[in-house]
Amino acid sequence: MSTWTREAITALGPVTDVPTLAAILDVHKDTVYSAIRRGEWTATRVLTLGRKIKIPTRDLIALLYDSEPVSQVNPAVPSQCHHTESPQVTASTPHTSCGCTPAGSAVIRPLRGA
Repeated sequence: MSTWTREAITALGPVTDVPTLAAILDVHKDTVYSAIRRGEWTATRVLTLGRKIKIPTRDLIALLYDSEPVSQVNPAVPSQCHHTESPQVTASTPHTSCGCTPAGSAVIRPLRGA
């Protein structure tokens, strides 16, 4: 294939092989194999299944196309939150759905009677 598009890479499935990766990046496959063997390949994850080497296409798409702006899902002004907190764990990170921050700061409490 002469021109690789995002759709063509996605159509490969969840993983691809090194020769296909090399064709997409327009480098020789031996270059990629050598970098993987030396532990210098950091562009994507490398999955070794026995003697086979597979590359997640999701990583390849992220490498090539993640420069596009991502739409913000959290509201600009967080609303008042009324979530019920777990009696065991409270986190200091915001809830993903509403943007609020729980009161506690990563406190782990033991179960009663344990």
